[in-house]
Amino acid sequence: MFLDGVTYASIARNLAEGRGRFWEPFYTATIYPAFHEHPPLAFWLQSLWFRVLGDHWYVERVYCLVAAMLMAALLALTWRAVYAPPVHDTREHRERDADDWLPIALWMLAPVVSWSIVGNLLETTVCVFVTAAVAAIAIGSRAPAAAAIVTGCASGLCIAGAVLSKGPVGFFPLAAPVIMAVLPDRRRSSLWSAAGQWTMVALCAVVLYRAPSARDSLSTYVDQQIITALAGQREVSGSSITIVIALLQGVWLPMTLAIALVVAAARGWVRPTSRDRQVAIVFTLIGLAGTLPMLVSPKQTGHYLMPAVPFYAIGAAALVAETVDTLARRLSKGRGVFAIRILTAAVALVGLVAIWLPAVERDPMRLADLDRLAAVAPRGETVGICPSANGDWMLHAWMQRRFLVSLDAAEPHSHEWFLKSPDIAADCPPSTCVPISEPEGELMLMRCR
Repeated sequence: MFLDGVTYASIARNLAEGRGRFWEPFYTATIYPAFHEHPPLAFWLQSLWFRVLGDHWYVERVYCLVAAMLMAALLALTWRAVYAPPVHDTREHRERDADDWLPIALWMLAPVVSWSIVGNLLETTVCVFVTAAVAAIAIGSRAPAAAAIVTGCASGLCIAGAVLSKGPVGFFPLAAPVIMAVLPDRRRSSLWSAAGQWTMVALCAVVLYRAPSARDSLSTYVDQQIITALAGQREVSGSSITIVIALLQGVWLPMTLAIALVVAAARGWVRPTSRDRQVAIVFTLIGLAGTLPMLVSPKQTGHYLMPAVPFYAIGAAALVAETVDTLARRLSKGRGVFAIRILTAAVALVGLVAIWLPAVERDPMRLADLDRLAAVAPRGETVGICPSANGDWMLHAWMQRRFLVSLDAAEPHSHEWFLKSPDIAADCPPSTCVPISEPEGELMLMRCR
């Protein structure tokens, strides 16, 4: 994980241990004792895992792994629902249940997906909610009016969950039932789903507005994060179309290369059916609804794409499904079976070898220093640091995540403990402090009289 993921895990763990409240999460005693940089739902959901499993390094990893499995399951569910015939339609429809692995495979090809999941980014939680919201619409679009309204309400609740996890980016599934009405056999039910969905989102907004703690927390978030970001007063991207470049390079390019390999293996492109083309258009438009609105903000980065990637994957899978079926029929005969077995064995062998390789760490020297401090670090204390080290935000994050330690550069001499780091001034640390940790690394914990 890098800075954001470590910070979010610290906040979730603090909530689990009673530090902070749902609408006022706690980061450290010196940095964001009331954290309003994001809405709180994702932190609270992850805190449930800390409450059950305890404070261990693997808790946020298990949370993200389960979230990834949920996303994959929801992708398969959406794929099956959109190809299944409406319940009132007696005509024959081509179902593609056997191809439900295809959008999952294309989804996994986008580097931003694994990067966001491994990094414990908020987009992981948002993606679960928005994928569930669209899956509910896909199911409701083939149901009678009453059931379509119910699934629309469920979709609206999921949208509220996405917004309460990462803000306005979670609103884009509101476009899903309108876009899905492009499918001729889903038009009426999709519009009923839209009615339930929009009504539920409006009800959630009213409830949150009438709750003083929720209103105050979300108002602070809007003032501190959204308004300043739109005004260009926070981090500014290098380009005004950063999100489009990331979409082309990080999502569509790997999917296109994979499709090209499939076409080459199948010895030709098989024209998609009319239904496949409709599905490709619908889900690509849903993905664009989750991407293009970000262009209004000067603050853009690649991982903001993550919640929209499942829908690009479904759209791409629909275009190549016929070709994949042709290739599968060819491989199911003769030498093809032998080739598949060899490939499967090779993938399994590479996976087994990878298990025993050292993990790729983002900052191995810093993590080694933290390991050396573990035996003597004062858990839950505020520790002084030199003002010159105060901008090391990763140090703040890791000391909080590992030891519940808050770092104070404003009054560093007023604490019993002091953390010496490489970048120090001549009069820092205080002369009354003596080392108590091993002097091998860059970090040294000191105790002061």
